[in-house]
Amino acid sequence: MKVLVTAGSTWAKIDDVRIITNRFTGKTGLCLAQGLKRKGHSVTLLINPHCLGEAIPLGVGKIKGLRVIPYYYFEEFKKEVTKTIKKQNYDVIIHNAAVSDYKLAKPFKGKISSGKSQDLKLISTEKIIKHIRRLASKSMLIQFKLEPKQKGIIDKAFKSLKVNKSDFVIANALEDLKTGYKGFLIGRDKKVIALGSRSSLLAALNKLICS
Repeated sequence: MKVLVTAGSTWAKIDDVRIITNRFTGKTGLCLAQGLKRKGHSVTLLINPHCLGEAIPLGVGKIKGLRVIPYYYFEEFKKEVTKTIKKQNYDVIIHNAAVSDYKLAKPFKGKISSGKSQDLKLISTEKIIKHIRRLASKSMLIQFKLEPKQKGIIDKAFKSLKVNKSDFVIANALEDLKTGYKGFLIGRDKKVIALGSRSSLLAALNKLICS
């Protein structure tokens, strides 16, 4: 099967030097991409090279047979995901990237002088998951949903699935991720599968893809 995996965090410019981002590393997305490749799927990985250190020195190339497409900023992510979906029909899209929820209304030009207080006006970014679904209406779309607490997470994740017209959602609670990987796989029928590791996540997704 042809699979697209998005991973890593997007950046939002403050100025030409500084950024706003989040602390997610892309480790789960990379693990899924490599694991699905080992299971025989044709996998494209869209990832921020900053998450990979020296794994792809110039930000483009291959990691153990993966086709790697780099991005850094939110706008680059949208551009690259749009381009690759229009160019290639994917059977499955796993949207794991930690996309920025906010960006500056107007980034500063050059470099802001240090030592001065600044008021930053943030605006909401476009929901890329909706953009992906519009571009790939026939693909199996698997999204991720992060909540602070586990309480009520199933209902919130299922609501997100319905709003975004995804096929499956992986729900994670931030409080659970502090001690290792834990999550819940939820389908359109609201059937829930508990996941206790990234390996169990990989196995569950591969079973979906192959079914």
